[in-house]
Amino acid sequence: MKRFLVFCFVLALLVAIVPHPSQAQDGQYHESPMLAERVAAGELPPVEERLPSNPRVISLPGSEIGTYGGDFDDPFVGDGFWASQMVFWTFWKGLVNWNESYSDWVPNIAESVEVSEDAKVYTFHLREGLKWSDGFPFTSDDVLFAINDIMANEELNAGTFPAGWLRPSDATPVAEKIDDTTFTITFDVSYGMFLINMCGWPGWELVTAPKHYLEQFHIDYNPDGIDELIAQTEGATDWVSLFQAHSAVGPGTDPAVISRDVNYPTMFPWVYTEPLGTGTQFVAERNPYYYWVDSAGNQLPYMDRIVGSLYQDNETMLVDVLAGKYDTMANTTDEQRPLFFEYQDESGLAIYPVKSEGGGTVSVMFNMTHPVLGEVFSQKDFRVGMSHAIDRQEIIDIVYFSQGVPRQLSPLEDSPLYNEQLTTQYLEYNVDLANETLDKVLPDKDGEGWRINPATGEKLSVVFTVQINDYGLRFLDVAELLKGYFAEVGVDMIINSVDNEVWTQAAEDNSMEATIFTGEGGFGITAILDPRYFVPVHGQAIWGNGWAIWYKTPENPAGIEPPQEIKDLIDLYESVLQAPTSEQRIELMSQVLQYDADNFFVIGISSANESYRPLSAKLGNVPASWVNGWNPGGVAIAFPEQWYFKSE
Repeated sequence: MKRFLVFCFVLALLVAIVPHPSQAQDGQYHESPMLAERVAAGELPPVEERLPSNPRVISLPGSEIGTYGGDFDDPFVGDGFWASQMVFWTFWKGLVNWNESYSDWVPNIAESVEVSEDAKVYTFHLREGLKWSDGFPFTSDDVLFAINDIMANEELNAGTFPAGWLRPSDATPVAEKIDDTTFTITFDVSYGMFLINMCGWPGWELVTAPKHYLEQFHIDYNPDGIDELIAQTEGATDWVSLFQAHSAVGPGTDPAVISRDVNYPTMFPWVYTEPLGTGTQFVAERNPYYYWVDSAGNQLPYMDRIVGSLYQDNETMLVDVLAGKYDTMANTTDEQRPLFFEYQDESGLAIYPVKSEGGGTVSVMFNMTHPVLGEVFSQKDFRVGMSHAIDRQEIIDIVYFSQGVPRQLSPLEDSPLYNEQLTTQYLEYNVDLANETLDKVLPDKDGEGWRINPATGEKLSVVFTVQINDYGLRFLDVAELLKGYFAEVGVDMIINSVDNEVWTQAAEDNSMEATIFTGEGGFGITAILDPRYFVPVHGQAIWGNGWAIWYKTPENPAGIEPPQEIKDLIDLYESVLQAPTSEQRIELMSQVLQYDADNFFVIGISSANESYRPLSAKLGNVPASWVNGWNPGGVAIAFPEQWYFKSE
């Protein structure tokens, strides 16, 4: 018994002196062993000095205190930033964030936000002691640098402050510093949606422009050293192109620069330490200055690294995933679902159901602003006829394994923005009705039965530019079926399969005739957050592509000034953003959606159903389900910072 008591005493002493996440005391912070080693080697200051004075505490329902360590192995085909979905692991971390239910904002980098009664003045209070991933203080100056020195710089933005989420009217917002941790952003109109909009994709812009790093590339801060930097930067010809080559924020820049430049400081939970480059892997390692902790004072994230492995084709990647070589596979399809369930033991993956934010699976968009075919596409009868030509049930059965029902793109039935007309109209598969409707627009045919474009006197052939990186939505499979349906009504469809870069370029210069794309706009108030299929103010609103270009960058020669009724629609949508209360926003957005219902701009196929995400069965703290999609940030809404590998 005496030996046993001695053993217990020694064990208790060891537990007391060895840092362990579950033993943290109030007011004390703990860190991963890999960071503790760097502290001991003098490479990092103690964790207490790396964290802000009031870190954000993450304690989600059903979660537990995790343990540190491990690499999250993530395979992908394509780009190491977009296709690997590292964008979701990192970029959805702004001044404010979504809560876990994707229903409202919560403070994040900002400790608190005060909003004036008229929703024009927003006062942000940063967490004191925040630091970039290189240890440099994050202050109000960084946010003002993003707004005043990048977005408002006339040389960088061609004289126009970028339209959109940070400019709800024609006037430029005013950003003013009060002190190092306090600043205001003032609008000339009420902007009730500002904080909600910041939870999604745009929010990262204000916290990803480290002034201390980017000022070397800015003419106002480094006039004497600019020429030398231009000479050292491939493709740079002046200070503007130099800045665009190095910054993740601002017009003409590429956010993926953070995946290539390991010296670029961020506020993200994992930071790139080994870019993809010419190899087949990238590595993103825990940020030693990350400002989140769990309820026991353990600095997050729990997992040490995310390691991405590049594959040349999806088939080889799938075989290796099912063999148990990886911890996940992004962009899975319904076709693969049975395999993941069949090979759960071999793969070591658990299958998590995820809800869709979409108002449908995919969208079919004819560019009404195309310089040659826009006149045909702009006629509602053309779009109605093409909708009736689609056998949606066959697409659902073949492409989506009988999951879903025929549906146009619109907010979901349980959304406060649901519009029955927009959801259910023109769904009937009826070739005779399709031909009858199309005859009103394109009555003439050639000897082979192809319709003649009256503007050119030639056979109507429509090029569908379709991405090969299709987010698991199988764009090309849908396209092949549409090609047959459209031929039945005399419209020749040419499929042009391209990568993301080519697709984006065609969108930016308004050369795209038609496309098949995603189906955002369903869950909750997502249609307000992401109105790409309802209002042409988004870079992927291909149905009104030239109008969207005009809205975002009026000086762009590819832009097309919209007719007055579309301008009125845009104005109505902007009034939605400005409305100070939720009730007013819903009422006004309902008017926008009714206009969409009456004009039928975008064709939908089917309902977006619950999908799935395979993840290592060894992971703890993964939510039972979450809303998956672009606006909630993919896995970001599932808080992967608190995921951890359970011990064997």
